[in-house]
Amino acid sequence: MERLFLDETGITLGKWRQQLRLMNAMRLLGEGAKVTYAALEAGYSTPSAFIAAFRRSLGTSPTLYLTSFEGEP
Repeated sequence: MERLFLDETGITLGKWRQQLRLMNAMRLLGEGAKVTYAALEAGYSTPSAFIAAFRRSLGTSPTLYLTSFEGEP
């Protein structure tokens, strides 16, 4: 199944799951959730695990990422 998933999507099932969890946490943060709540709700074992995954994917922390959008319509 994993090989079929990779063939069809171009990414591994693990990578897809990681991206889905990260997107869910980002949605929660965008709605005003605290980092700890968003991390745990999205399935990360600790807030620091979420922050590390966020930094690996986006090159910055969740807090700095969100503050870069403050003031935009």
